[in-house]
Amino acid sequence: MKVTASNISIIKRLLGSRGSRPLRSILNKLEPADIASLMGQLTPNERKTFLETLVSIEKASETLLELPSNQLVDALAQLGESGMVQLFLQTNEEDVAYFISHLDEDDRPMFVAKLPKQRRLKVEQILSYPEGSAGRMMQPQVLSLDSSLTAEQGLLQLRTKSQEQSIYYIYCVDELERLEGVISLRELATAPPNTQLKELLKTQIISIAPQASAEEAARIVAKYNFIAIPVLEDSGKLLGIITVDDVVDIIQEQATANIYAQAGLQEDDRVYSATSFKIRNRLPWMMLNLVLAALASTVISLFEATISQMTVLATIMNIVAGMGGNTAIQTMTVVTRGLATGDFNFIKYSRSIFKEVVVGVSLGLMTGVTAGVLIWIWKGSPLVGVVMCLSMVTNSLVAATVGAVVPITIHKLNWDPATGSGVIVTMMSDICSFLSFLGIATLFMSLFGMA
Repeated sequence: MKVTASNISIIKRLLGSRGSRPLRSILNKLEPADIASLMGQLTPNERKTFLETLVSIEKASETLLELPSNQLVDALAQLGESGMVQLFLQTNEEDVAYFISHLDEDDRPMFVAKLPKQRRLKVEQILSYPEGSAGRMMQPQVLSLDSSLTAEQGLLQLRTKSQEQSIYYIYCVDELERLEGVISLRELATAPPNTQLKELLKTQIISIAPQASAEEAARIVAKYNFIAIPVLEDSGKLLGIITVDDVVDIIQEQATANIYAQAGLQEDDRVYSATSFKIRNRLPWMMLNLVLAALASTVISLFEATISQMTVLATIMNIVAGMGGNTAIQTMTVVTRGLATGDFNFIKYSRSIFKEVVVGVSLGLMTGVTAGVLIWIWKGSPLVGVVMCLSMVTNSLVAATVGAVVPITIHKLNWDPATGSGVIVTMMSDICSFLSFLGIATLFMSLFGMA
């Protein structure tokens, strides 16, 4: 069943009567993502009844997971203490930990304490790991078999457990739940019935620690094309798994963060964010851009005499700045993505920088000659054409170098290269473009006695 204008109208009407059976029936037929999309179209009172109904049909957890973080916080607050307790009791441990992490730190222990002991211990364990770590995103419920079992016993347990858990890989553990190896389903199914699982194990396992970053988990899954990777304690105990579905979410978050960072935005700045939040988070970047623009204008002011004697320079110097900026951004984007995806495992930093500089200078030479000839024809001045050509080559050299070196340097300092590279690279490229263009023009005017 799809969400339509008619359905929305019916749902809003039914929200006026609490515990409406038709409302529960409609919501049961909708997908969680579609239900979540309705939240923004409801009034606060309607939303409260809506959430309570979702809890009553045990569909609140799946729906709330589809909400952005800021809307999730509001939704949990509207549920109230009793509603949240009911929600947590019908939700798996990793999702409970996710929801509780969005509450005030002072309130978290109270809700954790209301969980049954076994579930409470698992939630406390997940919350003990750093935010954004593999331990926070793993699924603690994982299908595993005792390595001392025979193939026949293993298949029997597999049939039973597969009713409750999804099967990604068959993990085999010892009596202390330490991971000993992995078996493929085909090997298990075709092995002689009395063969011990220990004889079928693949013991060379790629795993991840719970304290490792979620980004590292995403890189491992993408590199080896795994469906899932195990999360292990230092002792080798199997804590859970991270699946490819979880990794897709991380990759989307990384892509969003990189795009936003290059524009001077925070990832939380979305179309539904509060106006005050948008202003508060964008203002520092705008002020920084203002300062950097003033610095570039200061460079231009050093050559006011040159511009006043050859006014044509004022009409075309933006070409040099624009071309240099494009070169810098293209180079920076390639290098930043290479750092994020591990491309530098296959090439040295110095070699990559050299290649980008060669590409930048080559493009600068070709576009510079073309621009120089066009300026000569357009303005009738061969001198201005030569200045244009030389400045574009010079600026492309600097822009490509800066675009490659800056993100690598920031990465070496253990900072996020996507966050600061854009502003720094753009500033240096603009300043260099004006300095090279007007500087070369001043030099030529002096040499040819025009100053």
